[in-house]
Amino acid sequence: MNAISLNNLWSYLQGLSLTASNQRWLGEKLIEASSAQTTPSAEELKMEKLNSLFGVWANTADGKKIERTIIDSRKADYERELVSMDE
Repeated sequence: MNAISLNNLWSYLQGLSLTASNQRWLGEKLIEASSAQTTPSAEELKMEKLNSLFGVWANTADGKKIERTIIDSRKADYERELVSMDE
């Protein structure tokens, strides 16, 4: 709803002769409806987390390729530079 519609709704509600308990009831219903729309259940949060992990490893290399890469890197003709951690 845009601002004009909300202002019209507010004007309409003010025009009603609601008692304090009616106003409280209406407010609670509005809050319940808005929190139900924004607060996912524990099950929904769990499924969202699982779905976010789906396919994480889709583009990773298979075991044989990883093994070959490790073996090839060990055969390479270079020396690693050791860095002292005492500095």
